[in-house]
Amino acid sequence: MGELVYCEFLKLKRTKIKIIALLGICSPPILSMFSSIRNYIFNPEYRISLFTLYDNAFMFLMLLFGPLIFSVIAAYLFSREYTGKTLKTIMVIPISKKRFMSCKFLTLFICTITLMLTFWIVVLILCTICNIFVGVDQFNIGTAFFFLFKIVVGGILLYFTITPMAYLAFRTRGIIVSMIVAAVIALVNVILSNSSFAGFFPWSAAYFISNGRTREMICPVYISLAIILLMAFISYRCCCKSFEKEDIN
Repeated sequence: MGELVYCEFLKLKRTKIKIIALLGICSPPILSMFSSIRNYIFNPEYRISLFTLYDNAFMFLMLLFGPLIFSVIAAYLFSREYTGKTLKTIMVIPISKKRFMSCKFLTLFICTITLMLTFWIVVLILCTICNIFVGVDQFNIGTAFFFLFKIVVGGILLYFTITPMAYLAFRTRGIIVSMIVAAVIALVNVILSNSSFAGFFPWSAAYFISNGRTREMICPVYISLAIILLMAFISYRCCCKSFEKEDIN
């Protein structure tokens, strides 16, 4: 399994996906920082704080950038063998189809958590630079680790909500459908960002739960989590079953 995951990362390394992912994951912190600096310039009494920067950037990531970034990665991972016509070559290796598919889901999970940690580090670096020129309130290790926990939880939930995009990419043999669906999801997330009905929409619920805003949802937390986990389980099973039935020859 480890060797297969390593091979998947080698494939990603040779593509522009990694650049797109890094640019996408850095965008929310940069936008949040620019917004705070702008507020400070026009209102000198405004105080830039690490808490606010993390909170705003995390919202942008979970609701808007995250679904798009990780859908691109998922779509590439699950459709590459079809677009590159290398599936027959790979399946010469003595490995079960279920294990091969599980390897892709594991790779997607590692990518998700790695990028979420990168996001946490980028915010911290930007705040450190800003603190040199302008004082940053709440700039301490407690605030940083408080959001580290939120970001890791958010990454796990975001991973579960991205699995349907992996299935769509696998079934359609490309990334177009997955990206269209991801764009629609991001738009709905924006609409539901301040709605009490967000708990019924898995992608919005992931943000509300990870950010501790569960009291704003009329949907009980356990129902939101059940929907997210069930969706991920169904996506995984559908991928495995479809691949097992597929005649590669």
